[in-house]
Amino acid sequence: MSRRIRKIKIDHNGEFELDLAPLLAVMVKLVPVLLVSSAFVQMMVIESELPQVVNEAIQRQEQQPTPTNISIEVETTGINIVVTEKGQDKVETIPMKNGAYDYEMLHAKLVAVKKAHPDIFKLELHPDGKVPYDEVVKVMDAARQARDINVKFPVFDTKQGKNVETNYMFPEIVFANMMEG
Repeated sequence: MSRRIRKIKIDHNGEFELDLAPLLAVMVKLVPVLLVSSAFVQMMVIESELPQVVNEAIQRQEQQPTPTNISIEVETTGINIVVTEKGQDKVETIPMKNGAYDYEMLHAKLVAVKKAHPDIFKLELHPDGKVPYDEVVKVMDAARQARDINVKFPVFDTKQGKNVETNYMFPEIVFANMMEG
């Protein structure tokens, strides 16, 4: 007996249909899940109205060619306040007190820095990656405005042509090391 071998012809030029129904079914199920989950993701922004005089002072500060730079380095061992003026760094260190950050001393030192530089309203914040978020927020709260209502800082009002007083110290806080790993 001889066996015949059949040759199967394969038509490489033939058409086939792509069934997109499973892909569409997955998309129809994923889109509502993504929309519902996006309602739980929120970006927290502290919105506050600054006086117009302070906003103008912040804009004037950004236009200066070589402004004085004030930054806070929050580390696991303590807090450093660095004032850079004319290329010179002046560093004040606030050590930990009983294993916690000393926010009262930080606030007092920031008041002294603000009195020395009343035209500066911007502060750079350099938190270490190991510092908890709530500690960073407390540092920001200590730097934002004077706690004592009797402590005021002069700021020039261009509309009135004279200095007015405000209790805001450093309302514009910029995270300077966000791109570090």
